Amino acid sequence: MSASVVVGIDGSAHAWRALDWASDRAVRHRLSLLLVHGSRALVPDGAIAPDALRRLIAEREDLLAEARQYALKVHPDLEVETRLVPEDPGHALVEESERADLVAVGSRGLGGFEGLLFGSVGLHVAARARCPVLVVPRSAPFPADAPAEIVIGVEGAPGEDTAVQWAFAEAAARGARILALHAVGGEFGSPRRRVIEDMELAEALAGMRESFPDVPVGRLVSDRSPAQALVEASENAALVVVGARRRRGPAGMALGRVNHAVLHHAHAPVVIVPAGD
Repeated sequence: MSASVVVGIDGSAHAWRALDWASDRAVRHRLSLLLVHGSRALVPDGAIAPDALRRLIAEREDLLAEARQYALKVHPDLEVETRLVPEDPGHALVEESERADLVAVGSRGLGGFEGLLFGSVGLHVAARARCPVLVVPRSAPFPADAPAEIVIGVEGAPGEDTAVQWAFAEAAARGARILALHAVGGEFGSPRRRVIEDMELAEALAGMRESFPDVPVGRLVSDRSPAQALVEASENAALVVVGARRRRGPAGMALGRVNHAVLHHAHAPVVIVPAGD
């Protein structure tokens, strides 16, 4: 299978909402959909009796089949595959991210089998995936009902152009506008500083108007903290897009306090885009 949209399925309502958004992206970008359920309980290491293990595998296969039928009911022409992995769900999704266009997970899930919740699993995937990660809260609307606006947080950091380009491409696919938000976290002090910050924001968007001429763009320089400004903007957004810098070694990406706050408190789905290498 070529690059696909991957979604973690664990039986919780939050995972089903993530499935809605993952399916929508797959259709918009003409990609296939891969439903993944990972669980260490499925490892045939003798911890579970063979008969019980077979029943457990059948149960999880039924879960994936139900999710597949749901996706096909909404999008009959979508190519959907399922994968049952005898491995920790976070590790399974990170492995799939090596070949994926995007990985989607549910946020704050409290049910399901191992609870693919935005906590240890969600943070593991968001910090270590090799592709963009979509984190969908249960409060998110259905994709078709989402506002026609995508918020991109612009800090001015190296490699941030990858997230900016991702946001513009998604806005073009959705017929949405871009709100580019730069927050300084305090009073401007002088009108000159506001002008300078606005010029830096415009520079960060350089080239996007030429590449995406049909995408309307709004710019906002805010005196609020970055986390507060992004969470507030998420109330009227389809997506909030933020970048993350890669660390060297196995630690993954440096999500930072702002990304953590946005992931936990945003009203809209959040996309973490790894910085370009």
